[in-house]
Amino acid sequence: MTASVGLPRALLYHEYGDLWTSFFESLGVTTMVSPQSNRAILERGSRLAVDETCLPVKIYLGHVDLLAPEVDAVLVPRIESLNKRETACVKLWGAVDVVRNSVPAANVLDYDVDVRHGKREHTEMIRLGKSLGHNAAQVAVAYANAKRRAAGIRRAHAARQVEIAQRPGLKVLVVGHPYNVQDALIGGPVVRILEQEGASVLTAELTDRRQARRMSALLSQDMPWTFNKELLGAVEHYRRLVDGIVFLVTFPCGPDSLMTELCVRRLQDVPSIVLVLDELQGEAGLRTRLESFVDLLKVRTNRSLTAGVESDG
Repeated sequence: MTASVGLPRALLYHEYGDLWTSFFESLGVTTMVSPQSNRAILERGSRLAVDETCLPVKIYLGHVDLLAPEVDAVLVPRIESLNKRETACVKLWGAVDVVRNSVPAANVLDYDVDVRHGKREHTEMIRLGKSLGHNAAQVAVAYANAKRRAAGIRRAHAARQVEIAQRPGLKVLVVGHPYNVQDALIGGPVVRILEQEGASVLTAELTDRRQARRMSALLSQDMPWTFNKELLGAVEHYRRLVDGIVFLVTFPCGPDSLMTELCVRRLQDVPSIVLVLDELQGEAGLRTRLESFVDLLKVRTNRSLTAGVESDG
């Protein structure tokens, strides 16, 4: 029986980490979460990856390699589709295969969600729990409890976003996947610099998911990638509530590049900046670009306020 499971703090952990942690703990399985991403973890993963691998996967491999000798197994799920009409990015399809080939020392624990071919999260999690030596009834209860807990945490984050959006002052929306925005090495400096410059930061991935999906059709009705579609909906939801938008893209992500180009072309009434980050990105250059962007937003906001006062007078 597997006594300990490693959870790499990268990729899908930022979407499903609360679910996984609660699920395993309910079954009496100890979880070990890798530390926050840092330059050493990135370099570790880069040595294992082929050159064309995107930045989030390089970081992910570093986390897996770090955990592998410390736990009985490392959880590496495969997410292919979450509904019958859309798909996930191919890196989420192939993460299991990439890890098995790049980190052969890791004992991989996996499950496969592919709704288009009849593999749903509920049945896959029960299969996963049974593979750990538990009966189906125990696993079903553990999954249901974990699902409720994770949903409650997400609702709390969404409510927090609403509160931030209602604050006075400068507000900036950061648009990117959770594995980019919430990663300490990728999105951490972006959020920190914006806050240091006096902006209240909202992040697109914490928007209420159902609301985001409904609003995404206003920007695109045929976006094929589920997670990008939700980001589109978040942009549409917040575009009139923020002063500017920062698009956070990691090289060389095709779906994100397409989504960003679509938004920039269609949302010309909202100031925006596109940050394309790779493993060579330094914080100094990032800070210069963000400071300049916030300065422009402040000038634009002050002009609007002045114009409003003159109009009232």
